[in-house]
Amino acid sequence: MELTTAERRALQLISTDDGKLAVLAADQRVDLAVLLEGGSAREPERLQEIKLEIVEELGPLASAVLLDPTIGLPTAIDRGALPREVGLLVSLEQDDTPFCDGLRPSSVDPGVGAAGVRRLGGTAAKLHVWLRPDREDLDGHTAGVVRSVVEDCRAHDLLCVVEALTFRLEDEDEADFERRKPELVRDCAVFLEQCGAKLLKLEYPGTPEACSAVTDAVAVPWAVLSAGVGHDEFVERLGHALNGGAVGFIAGRSVWKQAVADPASDRRRAVLADEGRRRFEELLAVLQSAGRPLSEAVA
Repeated sequence: MELTTAERRALQLISTDDGKLAVLAADQRVDLAVLLEGGSAREPERLQEIKLEIVEELGPLASAVLLDPTIGLPTAIDRGALPREVGLLVSLEQDDTPFCDGLRPSSVDPGVGAAGVRRLGGTAAKLHVWLRPDREDLDGHTAGVVRSVVEDCRAHDLLCVVEALTFRLEDEDEADFERRKPELVRDCAVFLEQCGAKLLKLEYPGTPEACSAVTDAVAVPWAVLSAGVGHDEFVERLGHALNGGAVGFIAGRSVWKQAVADPASDRRRAVLADEGRRRFEELLAVLQSAGRPLSEAVA
């Protein structure tokens, strides 16, 4: 894998001092609204306030923060919530991804793109896609979305993190899907690499052995996402992923979801400053004790 000078610099800016990823995710929109109470949960002003609190209380602990371009940004920058030494990832995808012909087609926000990430002060872009690598090929819709975004970012000398979430088909038995999850996550990684992705954000593939299988299958580095599981479970998953070759984590709800449902800002901040910080620091301790640095993964 070849990285441009700009991509190498971006990797430095979004990683810890020892070259690993400790990224705080706060780009959720629909998922965040679901966590909130009351009919006003989808009001962008309230979502924006909560995102600012998350960034201000937990951002200083992270190597980078992941934010969306419609609610979290540009406010987090304009109000000085994001520390200057912390990198910024900007999400590109649109949230609404209903099933179509049995699959979940992904799409990007037409008003952002690589140029929009640059305008918002981003260090790197992040693209999320839904993917069933056993039902899609490199000539299909998802591959086209990934290639288009990767090329757009390349033209702007912008690093792009590509995330894949796999999903159960409408007619698929849940037990069969869970049994196949390790190979699906591994094949998602291979699929994204073949589309030109240079840094991946992946689900926990299910077992420590499956983490190693992902690393063995691709030549690009990958970080594990939290998927909103309980904190203790994610700590365990992170240890397995790092021992299996992952370069870090990109986590959000597992860190801060306990705080956001409270309607009072002062109480939310208190929980973030206490429990939220404790959780993130625990993830950092796991990261410090295991895993390979990005410099090794991209050598």
